Amino acid sequence: MPPARLPETDSRPAVHEATPEQLRALAHPTRHRITLALRSPNTVSALARELRINKGNVAHHVAALESVGLIRRVGTRTGRGGTQTLYESVGQSLKFHGREATDGMIQVVGQGLVDDPDAFAFLRRVRLTRTQARHLSDHLDTLVRQVPDTANAPAAAVFVSVFRP
Repeated sequence: MPPARLPETDSRPAVHEATPEQLRALAHPTRHRITLALRSPNTVSALARELRINKGNVAHHVAALESVGLIRRVGTRTGRGGTQTLYESVGQSLKFHGREATDGMIQVVGQGLVDDPDAFAFLRRVRLTRTQARHLSDHLDTLVRQVPDTANAPAAAVFVSVFRP
């Protein structure tokens, strides 16, 4: 049975101000993969299949993410194996600052670039004032938010960053 889908217009906010506990939880790359996969409600079993990770490991990471408020329970689904809990991420995107959480995200992005022959990265150095960097960041954020979510299309992750090397 396919996972439940969120409506085309996702009303969940972006997570902009992560707590110290949330940043620590996001230090593990698997937790980033789970939050990305929980764009639509799903069960631990379905996540384990999708991410090709042991169900026990997924359950552990789901519990850690739930305990810090990055994912939540949104219902149940009954199947052959009994009743399973559905989880979804609390935000439609994650925006944060923090060394460990950023390292976890970069690992996921790097592996995605290696695993997907159609993936690409673009890196260019430009000179920007702090105000220009903020405007560029806001513009990129707005641009990504305007991309419609097509229910039957394959999932893709978009990583947007403005940083000073």
